[in-house]
Amino acid sequence: MASLALLLAATSANIALAQTFASTTTFDFAGNTFPTGLVKSDWPVEDEPLSRLLVPENVRVQDGFMELLVPGGQSESPILCAEVATEFRVQSASVRTYAILTDEHGVVNGMFHYHNVSQETDIEWLSDPESFQNIEFSANGSRPLMYTNQGPNGNVDAITVSGRAPTDATTAVHEYRLDWTPDATRFYLDGVLHQTQTRYVPSAPGEWYWNN
Repeated sequence: MASLALLLAATSANIALAQTFASTTTFDFAGNTFPTGLVKSDWPVEDEPLSRLLVPENVRVQDGFMELLVPGGQSESPILCAEVATEFRVQSASVRTYAILTDEHGVVNGMFHYHNVSQETDIEWLSDPESFQNIEFSANGSRPLMYTNQGPNGNVDAITVSGRAPTDATTAVHEYRLDWTPDATRFYLDGVLHQTQTRYVPSAPGEWYWNN
């Protein structure tokens, strides 16, 4: 079976210090070289009903994209996945990811800040239109983008809102942007504001992650 791939064309992060974006870091994927400043995750993630294993070999750079691969045909734990993260911590930022999302059903494409389970904000795309979360947020079988701030107890009291995804999200590059400032998280698609969250805004620094 084919692998399920999230393709990242480029990412940029304007890092905020004292509420002012003071520096910019850009990762591009020209050639076949993994960029400096990112690290490939290599550890297990315990979960139910299936655990996951983040495998560095599932991260590939080729043809101007970084591919985060999930090999097809997996049905038992651990599910082999892929993830990269910044080598540095971020304290407020405007992070813009240029990506082609996964069309094959069965994965979650994630772009997020993480410090711990109560200090996380993320953009997620669930590739299966029949997944529980997609059914909850969409009445027409579409696959919306999910925008979440984790709550004090993690997923238990997280706040998730949604936004309409591009009709060609799985075939064309689009800009997925998350602006995190002390007062709010703001979620954009191709430069257009989709949602603003003012509750449970993260306050602790952490790495920025992209996974599949």
